[in-house]
Amino acid sequence: MAIFLVASFTTVGLGLVSLLRRRPIDQRLARARWVHRMSPWFIRSLGVRLSSRNRLAQAPSGAGMTVANHISYVDIFLLAAQRPAVFVTSTDVEETPVIGFLCRLGGCVFVDRRSARALRRHLSELADLMRAGVHVIVFPEAATSYGNGVLPFKAALFESVRLSGRPLWVACVEYPAHEQQVAGYVDEDDTVPKHLRRMVAAPGLTPCITWVAHEPEPARLDARALAHWSREAVVSAMAGAPSE
Repeated sequence: MAIFLVASFTTVGLGLVSLLRRRPIDQRLARARWVHRMSPWFIRSLGVRLSSRNRLAQAPSGAGMTVANHISYVDIFLLAAQRPAVFVTSTDVEETPVIGFLCRLGGCVFVDRRSARALRRHLSELADLMRAGVHVIVFPEAATSYGNGVLPFKAALFESVRLSGRPLWVACVEYPAHEQQVAGYVDEDDTVPKHLRRMVAAPGLTPCITWVAHEPEPARLDARALAHWSREAVVSAMAGAPSE
């Protein structure tokens, strides 16, 4: 019951934000701040105990991009609880009933990787958002996993942070090994209600967000190099290696 109350209150709040802000950029920033405020409540309603660590000399702040590995849609709330941000997802998600509506309401940017022309437009849009003071979060695996490994990072969206002139941060999303089968949203037969019931039925899950790398000047590397460097930072964090 608690999770539905939190979801309803979040949805109503996002709707009010849309009415009170006229400029699109102001709407996005206000939505990001509202999701940031509500995310800890959503996490607690699942019985999840989130922790975070920072291995960096400089904590993530201001506009820029964060990239992270991807376990499930719950990652959005785990990361949103850390800081206000606009999330990037695919146009396929936009077309999904209920989830697509909630993502639009939350101010997500939908990216079509199948069209080179559309992708160039999306890269420009993301760069403009970062220049305007927005923090953007991307899951460059473009798929979910159980978290026992890291899929290849797709390079395309890294070009937007290069164009923006803003910094890049890397975060690692982890669950203990014995919790990964519960937390992962991977099976094609899985659904959001089934996944939520599974998480609620296993209270006390203990995900951790670890900030593992920071590149203040992404433009000095190309997009493929940034993707490789970011992925290796997550892989090293999962293996327990110290961050650079």
